[in-house]
Amino acid sequence: MTSLQQGYLGLVGTWRRLIGDRQGVGGVEFALVAPMLIVLYLMAFELTMGLSVAKKTSMASSTIADLVSREEEVDKTFLAAMADVSGAIFVPYPSKDLLIKVSAIKIDSSKAAKVAWSWSTTGVAPYAVGTDAPVPADMLVADTFLIRSELSVSHELMMYLPGLSGTEAKSLTIAREYFFRQRLGTEVKCGNC
Repeated sequence: MTSLQQGYLGLVGTWRRLIGDRQGVGGVEFALVAPMLIVLYLMAFELTMGLSVAKKTSMASSTIADLVSREEEVDKTFLAAMADVSGAIFVPYPSKDLLIKVSAIKIDSSKAAKVAWSWSTTGVAPYAVGTDAPVPADMLVADTFLIRSELSVSHELMMYLPGLSGTEAKSLTIAREYFFRQRLGTEVKCGNC
């Protein structure tokens, strides 16, 4: 037998031994699956954080509309305190760039919804008095009064993976809007709005 044949038989024998050897298969499988599991874990964590902030946004917007609708008269000081209320609801999440808009909407006998007053955390009234106000059809009842609360917050993505997401967005804005009817009297007045 020539040395070339012996080398070939040795190579074939080594190859057969490697094919039959199952040591290290678990390590190779783990190396293939681990990156996918890590990305899946990070995505689940990010989704959970985002849903939690969205839930707190809904709760804060609803609470603001509920508190304002319980009053017969409010002022800018009372409305400014709503930022503290929403900040307390957002704990432990940051709420530094929270935008709150509160509007009073008067619906007349012809079901025309008009802004009675509005206030915002920016210090500028977001809607002019007397302008048309969008109201859901099921809340459009003649001769009623509504309080609309709009709240938006910017949510920073914590474990941003730009190479995997295909987007450059590192934050997103979560916004909620709630309508409540006044609880006392026929309307909620704002003395200095």
